Amino acid sequence: MRVNKRVIGIAAIVAAVAVGGAVIGGRNRPAPPMAEAATFRADESRVYGLGSVEARILARVGFDISGTLTALSADHGDRVVRGQILARLDSREQQARVAQAQAGVRQAEAALAQASARLDRARAVLVQKRSVNGRRQNLVRNGTVSVEAAEDANATGEVAIADTAVAVSDVEAAKGGLESARARLLLDQAVLDKYALTALFDGLVVERSRELGTAVTAGIGLFTIIDPATVWVRAFIDEAQAGGLAAGQAVEISLRSLPGQTFPGRVVRIDIESDRVSEERRVQVAFDAIPADIHLGEQAEVLIDKGSR
Repeated sequence: MRVNKRVIGIAAIVAAVAVGGAVIGGRNRPAPPMAEAATFRADESRVYGLGSVEARILARVGFDISGTLTALSADHGDRVVRGQILARLDSREQQARVAQAQAGVRQAEAALAQASARLDRARAVLVQKRSVNGRRQNLVRNGTVSVEAAEDANATGEVAIADTAVAVSDVEAAKGGLESARARLLLDQAVLDKYALTALFDGLVVERSRELGTAVTAGIGLFTIIDPATVWVRAFIDEAQAGGLAAGQAVEISLRSLPGQTFPGRVVRIDIESDRVSEERRVQVAFDAIPADIHLGEQAEVLIDKGSR
């Protein structure tokens, strides 16, 4: 059987091109996975993470009651101390309730004083009636006074005993009324105190959401306050690189607003629970010295040295 030389030549050319393409493709193909793993292991003692600047102690404070803002004593960027008044609501109506409660306490105190005086009088009368009754009972035995007079004296003594018991009850009721009036005053005073908003701790105001004359609703945050000493970076580390992380390891921190600068820090906490969606572990990193110009929420990068403590 004769073979066409032209067909054989074309087949040879096609084979050569295929071989050449395989060689060229092999040169440009990415490195196999094992090569990539070897490159990663070469720097496995330093772990990279991306996160943001946050504050461990942060509070959004607002009023427990609704009202109209009549005074604001703090603003964004102000330093505040524990117990400092930050804002006030219009409290004239509640002040009137407190004044009314104070008057109620005075009335209850007067009622108790009157009841106590009546009790003293009843006890004095009881002593006098008992004395008279005793003498007449002796006289009736001697025949000096009539039996009827002795019985009247005895009945009068019994009435005095009953009057004393009533007076004792009146005193106890007056004491209860006074306690109730004082409790009412404490309640109204506690509500009045809610018309003034105070700082819960020494801190820095990072946000104020209302202005004077604004009607505020109970439970709505008016100020956001942080403790500047608790500023840290909340970083997210790939779980594949998170093995061996421990508190106390040295960290280099970079802030997006300050490129080229790094700040030393350390790992202070590793969250027990990882993010199930992103498969990342949350790591809290503290600055050795917190930068003066700090902004919550700013993007930060961390490089953790797993070989250090």
